[in-house]
Amino acid sequence: MIWCFDFIILLMLVTCAFAAIWSKGLLSAGMILSAYSFLMALLWTEMGAVDVAFTEAAVGAGVSTVFMIAVVYHTRRFIQPRRYGRMFFKLMGLLATLILGGLSLYAASDFPSWADPSEPASLHVAPYYIENTIRDTAVPNVVTSVLADYRGFDTMFETTVILTAGLVAHAVLRRLGRRRDPNRKTNDGRPVEAHTSIVVQRIARIMVPFIQLYALYVVAHGHHSPGGGFQGGVILGASFILVGLAYNIQTVLARFSEPLGVLLANTGVLLYAGIGVACMVLGANFLDYGILSRVLPGTSPVMARSHAMLGVEIGVAIAVSAIMVSIYINTASKGYHDQGL
Repeated sequence: MIWCFDFIILLMLVTCAFAAIWSKGLLSAGMILSAYSFLMALLWTEMGAVDVAFTEAAVGAGVSTVFMIAVVYHTRRFIQPRRYGRMFFKLMGLLATLILGGLSLYAASDFPSWADPSEPASLHVAPYYIENTIRDTAVPNVVTSVLADYRGFDTMFETTVILTAGLVAHAVLRRLGRRRDPNRKTNDGRPVEAHTSIVVQRIARIMVPFIQLYALYVVAHGHHSPGGGFQGGVILGASFILVGLAYNIQTVLARFSEPLGVLLANTGVLLYAGIGVACMVLGANFLDYGILSRVLPGTSPVMARSHAMLGVEIGVAIAVSAIMVSIYINTASKGYHDQGL
């Protein structure tokens, strides 16, 4: 680790955190938080957690920023100051921060020292994963083998949580039965107009195929390099979001319809769970991929685990990409599916 680099990143993170808190503009705060996520991605990379950095860059500095912009677009850009009670709310917030911060520091005092080789995780769990992941799974990326094999239950239910969040957002935001007034105005009293740019549209049209190809590479090559189903799914969903930003919501829906999005989101989770059920049908435990060598021709139990992890990652990518697109469409159009940003 490069301590001077870490210290500089830490100072910039603290600066971004205070700037986001004190910013009066919601859009400015969103941009600052996007920079915060990008700095965190740099920090994770420097610490050697490249998969975590990949996720932070794709989700935190990527689609989350677009979601925040979409929310700000449909509300007031600046916070209206309170005429009374401002100091009271500030003091209450400061008090809550001090109490929670003190409890966190008190709990952290029981944690083992940084990079302590004698801590339990370094003596039992981590050494086994590092020493045996190639032998057990034929996958050189330890992170992928841990997420998709050793703790496959956790990852499956995490994917289910993402599916549930997307379906809940769809159920809450989606509006049926009526359309918005085409002559409506923004909260500032200005008429809503469609902003199109031939330059932006042509650039997006060129970039989207390469973004989607890179997303497929991230999913398929997550065994051997940083990446996997979650990162690849977010990037794939971001390609459709780029189409919506450059063109409009209708252009996205023509290629990624609402029923198709719901179907793909559920299909991704069912594909993950279906692989586990197939293991049980063949006589093994749920998500015990080695038994799949009986139905995968020319594969050993170890290679079967590797191939099954690829299937699991594909399921995660399908579910995540569909959910990302669904959340953007409903947020950007306020659930009407007629116009976007």
